[in-house]
Amino acid sequence: MKIERAPMINYRCPSCYGPLKRDDTTYRCAQNHSFDIARKGYVNLLLAHQMGSKQPGDNKMMIAARREFLSAGAYQPLADKLVQLCREHKLQRLLDAGCGEGYYATNIANAGVTVAGLDISKEGIQAACRRSKSIAWCIASVADLPYLDGTFDSVLSVFCHLDEAEFTRVLQPGGLVVFVGPGENHLPNLRAALYSQVRPYRSAKQQDYFSELSLVSQETLSFDLQLNSPEQIANLLKMTPHYWSTSPAQQAPLLAMKQLHDTVDMSIQVYRKG
Repeated sequence: MKIERAPMINYRCPSCYGPLKRDDTTYRCAQNHSFDIARKGYVNLLLAHQMGSKQPGDNKMMIAARREFLSAGAYQPLADKLVQLCREHKLQRLLDAGCGEGYYATNIANAGVTVAGLDISKEGIQAACRRSKSIAWCIASVADLPYLDGTFDSVLSVFCHLDEAEFTRVLQPGGLVVFVGPGENHLPNLRAALYSQVRPYRSAKQQDYFSELSLVSQETLSFDLQLNSPEQIANLLKMTPHYWSTSPAQQAPLLAMKQLHDTVDMSIQVYRKG
């Protein structure tokens, strides 16, 4: 029987930025700052001043909705595309920055890539630990990555904040950033049920803001989405920012639907360091 084990990762101390070394169930630096590995398998490297709120990131309800929705396979085409990109670029050591409950990281790890997953949400990382024991899960901020310089050959960001300085720092020379965001026609029917006027998304063009990353490729991934229960529709809504930007009265018509046929439209951009 194969025992899943998380890979060894070059963590750095969030307090003094020195290397962290693992001693049994604890990570410790030369300054004797120590961080215990939780029983579920993750390490919490998020300091109090980095949190921003008492419970930063997605809450338990949002994580549960995301886990149920993604586990049903509705976004499997995106997971397959990310695995394809890893194979095309021969990626070996990837950081999923903003990994949530670990769906995409787990798909990529199952394809043979060494993966670390990071999220600021404790609920997200705890759920991610239930997906896979072969990934190094960590609670931390994307804006202050707890890894030594040059630890990864790739960083993945799926519908999450992108920090060029930190991503570049933890990348090896020539390393890649894979950024996924909404395309212009992402979930138009869901949005039509919420808003009186639906405008196209402004496609993310991150290269306009980068100084150290150059665009390698840009493509659109589009596919049909068929949801056949109010529960699936509610789970999708809770995954989107529209859940927080609309009132219960605006959400009521959508949540009363028994079916939703929609279009998923995603922009996938690959950037190279240097």
